[in-house]
Amino acid sequence: MDMTLHKWQLGLIVGTPVVYGIGKYLVKKMITPRPKAVAKAEEEEQPPPDEGPDASAILAENNQLEASVETFGRKDGAGDSNDLEYRHLVADVGDYCMAMETEIRKHCRGMSVLYQNRAVWHVVLKNWAKVKEDSAKALEFDCRNGMAYLSRARAYDATGELQECLNDLEAARALFRVSSIANESPEYESIQTFWKRVLLQGARADAKKIMRQRGSLFPSKVRINSYMQAFIADPLMKLSFPRPLKENEVLRGFPRALWAFREERFEDVIPACTEEIDTLEYWSQYKTEARLMRGTFHLLCGSFYECHQDFEAVIGDAKANNELRAYALIRSAALCFQLRRQNKAMDAFEQAERLVRDNPDVYHQRGLILSKLEHYEVALMDFEMAARLAPGHVSPVVLKHFTEYHLSSLENDPQRMETALKKLDEVPLAHPNSIDAYMMRGSLLARRKDFVEALLCFERATELAPKNPVLMVNRAILELKRHGNAELVLPMLYEAIELDPRCHMTYPILVTLEIKRNNPEKAIELLNQSCLHTGTYNEVLHACSMRNALMARTVARKNLGIDCDPPKTTD
Repeated sequence: MDMTLHKWQLGLIVGTPVVYGIGKYLVKKMITPRPKAVAKAEEEEQPPPDEGPDASAILAENNQLEASVETFGRKDGAGDSNDLEYRHLVADVGDYCMAMETEIRKHCRGMSVLYQNRAVWHVVLKNWAKVKEDSAKALEFDCRNGMAYLSRARAYDATGELQECLNDLEAARALFRVSSIANESPEYESIQTFWKRVLLQGARADAKKIMRQRGSLFPSKVRINSYMQAFIADPLMKLSFPRPLKENEVLRGFPRALWAFREERFEDVIPACTEEIDTLEYWSQYKTEARLMRGTFHLLCGSFYECHQDFEAVIGDAKANNELRAYALIRSAALCFQLRRQNKAMDAFEQAERLVRDNPDVYHQRGLILSKLEHYEVALMDFEMAARLAPGHVSPVVLKHFTEYHLSSLENDPQRMETALKKLDEVPLAHPNSIDAYMMRGSLLARRKDFVEALLCFERATELAPKNPVLMVNRAILELKRHGNAELVLPMLYEAIELDPRCHMTYPILVTLEIKRNNPEKAIELLNQSCLHTGTYNEVLHACSMRNALMARTVARKNLGIDCDPPKTTD
């Protein structure tokens, strides 16, 4: 009996179970599901349909057919020709399966476009619930439909769900960056503008909420001490009060505030000063001093309105000591500078100079502000005057040499630069216990990319102040620039935060390193911590912007499975 099978017969035997299974799967996927109640009623009325062979049965049948064909192909010496026909048939079935997969993808993209187009019409009608619903359906069929993300972002924007809006905008930006829309096109620019507006709007709302909930925040102990130590002849620091000798005696008012400051119980300073100012008791004799100290701490905490009230009360008190009024003017100038009122700041320094002649703090503090304004020549003159008036104080001497180096570098005078650097190197000989000279010299050497010598300077400063988190952060930055090894500096940075969670300069560096290590969850955690510990509104706003952008980027990467650019923030 002739057992030879023709090619079409062999194809029919092998392909029928496969095509049947694929066709049944497609029918199930493409039919719109009916309501559960209707489906249940129909199931009760009708007998269960024939489910046909499942996947395992089809696979078993295919294996049996393949074995039969292979056995048949090797009978009667005709194995070579039949084996060739079999391989051709398998290739044909594979091509058919690929064609089916292509059609499935086309179907999904087509359905996604249909839902997305209907969402666009709902956008025109401002039916935001339907926009979200249709956009979600479109993304179920095609998770890389950029227009669906954009439509849903508009709906989230209209309903005030800003973080969800930012998530979808980040996905749309990522898709359009790799699409035919060029980065310079008006369409892409409009998406960028939309993204920046939503990012800033959400960050502002979050920053205001955080500032409102946490209230005034004290800066770090290092920051308070460094600010107060920058004054050479502060009248408040000249005062002294004995401790109570008896157990039942309690310090009140300004004496309590001064002892709290010296013992670094800074949270008790403002309440003690308020007690001195508000009381009518006989023991209250330092109301002006208390106002000056309370205003100073309000300034450090960023409570600008309260600090302005206290400084104005001291400045306007004609009976007050001229020295106290002058220092109120000096600190009022710092307030004006932070509020970007530079002219008023300079006027305050001039008034203080008229009240107290030859006071080194007038020149020292004015030189600091002028150097920040990049008026280096005038700042250098003020530092030289402060150094002459207070030769035993290290800060104006260091700042004089530092400013002279910076000014000579702008004028491209290498010889003068080397002279200033040499003088700066000689300062520790006269002031061996001061870290200022080491820090300033280390920062100048770092600018010259002499990281080895710069690190030596910061190591010497760390020996004098081993628990100073600012020194730790600066050393970490130099190590990172020198070696480029994040793993080397991360323990140092985390130790700085552990010592002082309010050391705000640590957080941006750590966040950047964690992002580069592809650890966005840790970066977001650090940014949340930064929002609780950074001082000013602008610092909190920047942290919220960075956090929201990073969260949106993380969600977009999860939804799309592609890398996005590092998050950008707005000023």
